[in-house]
Amino acid sequence: MEQQIASKRRYITGFDGLRAIAVLGVIGYHLWPDRIVGGWLGVPLFFILSGYLITDLLLQEYGRTGRIKIWSFWIRRLKRLIPALLVMLLATSVIIFWYFKPLLYNLRSIVLTNLVYVYNFWAIKHGGSYFDQWHNPSPFTHLWSLSIEGQFYLFWPIIVLILVRLKVSRRKISSGLMIGALLSAILMAVFYSSTNLNRVYYGTDTRLFAILLGASLAFIWPSNKFKLVVKPAVKRSLDLIGWLALAILLFALFTLNGQWAFTYYGGMFLITIVMMVLVAVTAHPASTFSKLLHHRILRYLGTRSYSIYLYQLPVFVIYSRFTGHPAKLLDNIIEIIWVLVLAEISYRYIEKIFKGTPIWSKIPRNGGIQIYAASALFLLVSGTQAILTPQAGQDPPKTSLENRLTKNKQQLAQANKKAKIIAKQNKKAASSVKPADQTLLDQYAINEQQFEKMQKIPVSAVGDSLLLNAAPNLQKVIPQMTVDAKIGRQMTDVINILKTLKDQHNLADRILITSGTNGTISKEQISQVMKIAGDKRQVYWVNDFADRNWVGLNNQNLQQQAKKYQNLKIVNWNILASQHSEWLGNDRVHPTPTGSIEYTKSILRIILNTGKDQ
Repeated sequence: MEQQIASKRRYITGFDGLRAIAVLGVIGYHLWPDRIVGGWLGVPLFFILSGYLITDLLLQEYGRTGRIKIWSFWIRRLKRLIPALLVMLLATSVIIFWYFKPLLYNLRSIVLTNLVYVYNFWAIKHGGSYFDQWHNPSPFTHLWSLSIEGQFYLFWPIIVLILVRLKVSRRKISSGLMIGALLSAILMAVFYSSTNLNRVYYGTDTRLFAILLGASLAFIWPSNKFKLVVKPAVKRSLDLIGWLALAILLFALFTLNGQWAFTYYGGMFLITIVMMVLVAVTAHPASTFSKLLHHRILRYLGTRSYSIYLYQLPVFVIYSRFTGHPAKLLDNIIEIIWVLVLAEISYRYIEKIFKGTPIWSKIPRNGGIQIYAASALFLLVSGTQAILTPQAGQDPPKTSLENRLTKNKQQLAQANKKAKIIAKQNKKAASSVKPADQTLLDQYAINEQQFEKMQKIPVSAVGDSLLLNAAPNLQKVIPQMTVDAKIGRQMTDVINILKTLKDQHNLADRILITSGTNGTISKEQISQVMKIAGDKRQVYWVNDFADRNWVGLNNQNLQQQAKKYQNLKIVNWNILASQHSEWLGNDRVHPTPTGSIEYTKSILRIILNTGKDQ
């Protein structure tokens, strides 16, 4: 005889395993973005779990009592979330104030918007891209997701209460939420821009679909209505579906790139539907799959997932600034240990203390209250000092590099226009270089014949901030070079730009590419570029020099593909930069003005020594 579980609320043990997978994915992405490229999917998994659990809780409360105590719900959520968040914000602010004053800029806005759960809106305009690993990394970037959850907690109980009092059928509500989720996914596609992901990635409307899918599931798959004993065929089906959904999710964690257009044109939505199926199977008490997710290691990580999530990025950012060198495996292990230690402290002495009532009765005696009071006072005073310092209320000033890149960007349109005019008129250089040009010849280590040759060569250059940095130097010597360069550009964008140029018949016979500093370059992407170029175009590719773990693999892939394609030549900037650290700015990536000249010279040498008419 089949047994149905009691109507009282039960703790779904397998959900701790899903939380563990989610937080491990996020940590993996932040530590190894070139390997766990889809680790950011841990966030929508958190969203769908919240959508399901909160809706299930509210429906069960209404089923038992005929009402939903909204104020009580809000107070419980605030006690659950705010104390740990506040301590992390204050502690991180203190460390920033003492050791890393450049991170003080905008700190006041960051802290305040997080405490009122609107940080994601602030980040759309002011924050850096979640996928930008280079430019001004913040220890608070990950907190955008907590703001979306906070907004959900504020409005959702009211909406649920209205719906159940109107006696709308659960199936209709679930269907409506599914439609809402689809509309949210459509908005994600509508607002997608390859040049700025902030609006689509941080927006509540564009990310709401994961929460809505979880809420939709709760209306038709309530946790207190399952049968403890089911037919063997049903049990096998549940386990099979669960393992299949988990396999798809794990595959996506290693493959679904957050910078692909496909991700925002339905890819994220599809994998979130898979997550919904995974949550549904895990919620069923009869599935063996759910019991396996209750493994003690997963359970440990899952119960502490909130504090782990809070502290992981602050630890990674601060640790990297303390060491001042690229993280190796040992560094990663140390970082993970720090995260787990801080999360354990947060879980034991903050989360558990504020769970339920009364609070003070849970604080250990024998001086426990005094220790808590002293610690709280220290954090409050020191953290407030950091937040109220004038610098914390200001936008960061532009660095010399940023000013140079801004100036170059402003000049680029005019330089590109001039390059197209020269190419169209097919002007020829004079037989000899004017005396005024002798300084230029000396500066770039070329002779008159080489200079004349460069004047006649059309080049299509596409790349990132390194190209933007060098563009004025390159266009001095190669006036027919058109440049499309942008800070933080990824390889996927480079490929799309090259396709567009070719389709518009604007792709020159020589192509210059600078990409890879901001992310991975796969062999398949290099092959895509070479397919666009065809056999008749010459491709010059500047390899990477940066303190990131994907750089070595990028350069290795370029070298291997250069052996495959005769018309692919590598500009080995990596070797030059590693031998001349004085050519690099403070970030150890972008060349100084002098380094930019050397960067240009390295490109000129390859162009002069290779090509169709050498």
